[in-house]
Amino acid sequence: MRTLLRFFQKYSNLLLFLLLEVVAVTLLVQDSSYQRSKLMALNRQISGFLYSKVTGAREYFYLKDVNEQLVEENMELRNRLDLMSSLLDSATVREEVNGEHRYYYVQSRIVHNSIYKQYNYLTINKGKKQGVFRNMGVVSDQGLVGIVLESSAHFATVIPIINRDFRLSAKIKSSNYAGILQWDGTSPLYAVLNEIPFHVELSVGDTILTSGFSSIFPEGIEVGTIESFSLEQGNFYDIRVRLFTDFQRLFHVNVIRNYRQEEQLNLENNIR
Repeated sequence: MRTLLRFFQKYSNLLLFLLLEVVAVTLLVQDSSYQRSKLMALNRQISGFLYSKVTGAREYFYLKDVNEQLVEENMELRNRLDLMSSLLDSATVREEVNGEHRYYYVQSRIVHNSIYKQYNYLTINKGKKQGVFRNMGVVSDQGLVGIVLESSAHFATVIPIINRDFRLSAKIKSSNYAGILQWDGTSPLYAVLNEIPFHVELSVGDTILTSGFSSIFPEGIEVGTIESFSLEQGNFYDIRVRLFTDFQRLFHVNVIRNYRQEEQLNLENNIR
């Protein structure tokens, strides 16, 4: 106790100065939206830098599994290249290869990942300078990940599936019926699919895909499989979906840029 008192006596002037500085900065930020936005951008940059250092150590323990996933992905890509080479005589394939690209993928690495909160988010190490902006889709080799919320010069925050605010149109592969995918906050391994009518035939193990009914994700990105379903009340199923993406072991993602997103949104807004 005496040591603590001596410490305060010795550094009382410095502590008072720091306290006044904190008060001054707080008042400045509260009274100015411009200063507040600048401070938030600086905080995002600093947080991203610190998270990138901490995540490096955590990523090491899953390095073996990540390498195995990369090997599998490379093998799949090689198989696709072989298939494309054998089909290049087709005029349709040539048109798709040489034609206009609608989507562009920005490779990125996760530097921070919260999992066990109700409103989880990710931080990735790509931002506006790399072409990452708000409302871009995020996927991985496992499947659907989330949507970009905000971005700074070199970092971006992402709302993942396992966030209570996440909503996305998704469909059942076997029947093409679409509903709303969201998270109920219970487990990072599962989500729920709502608004599927009772007359649709369902089976445990059916694959859930993105429907393509938004400007964010292309159609057909894998989300998960039906774990269970019930019809307790009303005319719609309660469907529990086991997610393909394991957020605990997620390190590398791809941000999807839709070159026609702005055109689609402008047209839809004009109709509204």
